[in-house]
Amino acid sequence: MKRTSMMAGVSSALLFVAAVITGQPSASASVTLPKAALQPCVVAAAPYCIESVSVTPSGAKAILLSWVADGSAGATAGNTTGVVAGTKVMAGRWTAEKAFDSENYDGLYIEAKAANDFVPWIYVDAMPTYSPGNKVSLAATASSLTTPVNLNADSAITVKLRISDFKVGVTYGIATEATLDVVAAASGNTFELTGYPVKVPQAKSSKDCKGETGVASALVTQFQTIIVPSNDPLGFAFEGGTGKIYVGSNGLCNLSTPVWSAEKKSLSYKASAPRLAPDGITVNTGFYYATISAADALALWGIKKAEDAASALVISIKTTATGSTAATKTVAVKNGRIIIQVFGFEFPEPLLDISLNPSYDAMSSSAASATNMSAQGTVKKSPTPTPKAAVKKTTISCLKGNVIKKVTGVKPTCPTGYKKK
Repeated sequence: MKRTSMMAGVSSALLFVAAVITGQPSASASVTLPKAALQPCVVAAAPYCIESVSVTPSGAKAILLSWVADGSAGATAGNTTGVVAGTKVMAGRWTAEKAFDSENYDGLYIEAKAANDFVPWIYVDAMPTYSPGNKVSLAATASSLTTPVNLNADSAITVKLRISDFKVGVTYGIATEATLDVVAAASGNTFELTGYPVKVPQAKSSKDCKGETGVASALVTQFQTIIVPSNDPLGFAFEGGTGKIYVGSNGLCNLSTPVWSAEKKSLSYKASAPRLAPDGITVNTGFYYATISAADALALWGIKKAEDAASALVISIKTTATGSTAATKTVAVKNGRIIIQVFGFEFPEPLLDISLNPSYDAMSSSAASATNMSAQGTVKKSPTPTPKAAVKKTTISCLKGNVIKKVTGVKPTCPTGYKKK
């Protein structure tokens, strides 16, 4: 699939969502992005630029990449099988020795720019590069000079941007296990995203993203994101928001911002993909990954303790008649962040809905917590004997790319290469 077609699809979605959210023309915008793509800060220090890029291979430490301009010598790919120089040429690449020894690409080109001419949203795409003779091009498949080779799904990518006075409202895109670091400073704000690339069903046209007969043209592992401001009429904002909400999926079609309904206390997000894999038989399955800071959970749903998220929130998937609602759902809390994972549902058009459980009482939860803390400091209670429970086997779900395996045992563990979900 041509990347120009992909961007056309993304741009159309962005335009539609901006009109629905605001109903205002872009002339009222408060944020003004550069017309051209953002340059590396080491090349052209500017209010908007790419400050750093790094990769973290599985089981290894993060490797900071350096910018190497087109025509200059740099690291080479460790594996040249199935890769050719594509038709898209690039100004350079982010690379480092040993960073891509196991890959069939030799660096990353970070395309960061305005998503389109109508909304002040920043679109970021990490593309694999291939540079024979030090000429930097898209690392393409041998069968298509416009289709990129797969990024390593087990190697995390970190991109840090300087974003001037742009205040982040929400971030969404094609990645999983994402973490955000949003910093506001008088000298200029910064945005940093770390996440893992995911395999995405590609579509030749928007028609392939609907109904039972849509067939993907290819499955490509990619890393993309869109950053939406809070300080602009064409943005995403709510009172008390910190800008540390991320929603990711492997559905590339009709990308849109999450939608907040204050009346329903509901945050919803929709992404779609062709129902069938390139073989025309296998059904594509999808996932949603959301991370929400404790402060944002308090502002949206009144959740005073992030640990209450599992009982305070209702996670649901709604699909068309074609897709399935069957999915594995997990809610966890890590480092003050609520992490929501839903996977195993079928495409084409699943809608993720995160809403407040009607039976959740924030005040009661807070009071119970305070009572427990007080009792611990004043009353020493003898533990109540607990009868021995029978040994029970449990089943866990393990995920590798889009492949899910279930493992059952007393203390089940995931096979090598799989991650527990």
